[in-house]
Amino acid sequence: PLQTRDPTARTPHRVHRRGVDCGADSRMCCRQEFFVDFKEIGWEDWIIQPEGYHMNYCSGLCPMHMAGVPGLAASFHTAVLNRIKAASAAAAVDSCCVPTQRRPLSLLYYDRDSNIVKTDIPDMIVDSCGCT
Repeated sequence: PLQTRDPTARTPHRVHRRGVDCGADSRMCCRQEFFVDFKEIGWEDWIIQPEGYHMNYCSGLCPMHMAGVPGLAASFHTAVLNRIKAASAAAAVDSCCVPTQRRPLSLLYYDRDSNIVKTDIPDMIVDSCGCT
């Protein structure tokens, strides 16, 4: 039998995020939510939609033991490199908390000739963070 679904009915869905969101007392590398309001930065006259967006950023500490963990490192390459650094006699270099996953931002805006343009700007939204 053929089944139809009511298009107005909402079905709950889960959003799976990799990485850690910052809490009130987070000290380790995490994703900090940050909303940019285009009106506050004076761009509301040329950006039609959205009115702002969650750009987010990464902050926090990256001790050597965290940088060596592939799930928390920016890449497997970084994890291996940090293991080598930790095992060598060379001076330890601090690791940095950086974006590991980003996504584009869709913008509707007026160009210089007052045409309405829709574009996707890559890497504008930070989804997760890790250690370099």
